[in-house]
Amino acid sequence: MEKERVNANEVLVRQWTVCQPSVAAYISLMVPNYHDAQDILQEVAVAIFSRDYSSSQMPLSFKAWALAIARNKVIDFRRRGVQVKLPDEILDMMTGVFHELSHEESPRRDALEQCIKRLSAKALHLLELRYRQDQNMAAVAQLSGQSLVAVRVALHRIRTTLRRCIEQRLMPEKA
Repeated sequence: MEKERVNANEVLVRQWTVCQPSVAAYISLMVPNYHDAQDILQEVAVAIFSRDYSSSQMPLSFKAWALAIARNKVIDFRRRGVQVKLPDEILDMMTGVFHELSHEESPRRDALEQCIKRLSAKALHLLELRYRQDQNMAAVAQLSGQSLVAVRVALHRIRTTLRRCIEQRLMPEKA
């Protein structure tokens, strides 16, 4: 029995190690404040590791289970009075989509992260406003002090730059 519990804990640690980046990314998507997102990620880890598991009690899809815990922690966070703009139905839908996407290999995501690091501060600010804060184009234009046309052109160029950078990073090295 003790050996089974130790083996289950080993499996649990390995599975958490594999899916933790996906859970962290999901939480960051739902909770834009970095420190709040990190607190929620820790709450998820505590929830996962605070129980004793035998190998027969392990969830069939560990990642889906961890994402479900993360979703519940985000909802708890919202109920404590912290504003997150998304209703529960959208959280459910995004959890499902994120789970499906997180099964894909991560080279594309890794390439995107590297390419984003190469962007200018101005480009990062526009991406932050448009995608992280979910502002519409008119709001991005107003908040950035640019015209609507300038913002549309800039975001188009940023997306094109990112797409090309990702494609270049994923292209196999030529001998």
